[in-house]
Amino acid sequence: MQLPECRRAFLNVLGFEQPRGEGQFSPFGDKARAKVSHLTAGFGVSFIQAAPGKGVLMHTHDTVETFMAMKGRWKVEWEGAEGDAHVLLEPLDFIALPVGVQRRFECVEAPLGEPEGLLLGMIGGNAPAAEISPKGVQRLIEAGIYKAAS
Repeated sequence: MQLPECRRAFLNVLGFEQPRGEGQFSPFGDKARAKVSHLTAGFGVSFIQAAPGKGVLMHTHDTVETFMAMKGRWKVEWEGAEGDAHVLLEPLDFIALPVGVQRRFECVEAPLGEPEGLLLGMIGGNAPAAEISPKGVQRLIEAGIYKAAS
């Protein structure tokens, strides 16, 4: 990802094909092809490696998205009816986020002696679409990565 705060490795194991619907996109598109590409499983599995302070912008998906911390501590944040909330995941902690809820994640602490944490991500569907939050879009515009519609 081009934003400094979003630098991470996305290790696509299964799924995550580019959605083909009007106005739908995946932030990875065809650049992160799944290692298991001969099987259509109905869900995607990936690993995310990131240094502390790195993660993703607030976004939604059209399917359920789940996370399990594998190494390090991870903050998973979401927008709820009462405002933003978050949980800190320790290794083997798990969370599931429903369809349409704005969410983000970030590594907050790598394991002792390692530069990055490791997060397992699983998402429903073969080609889940994403929508970046309005604040996230504004950040992309400010960084010169995205141009607002005129």
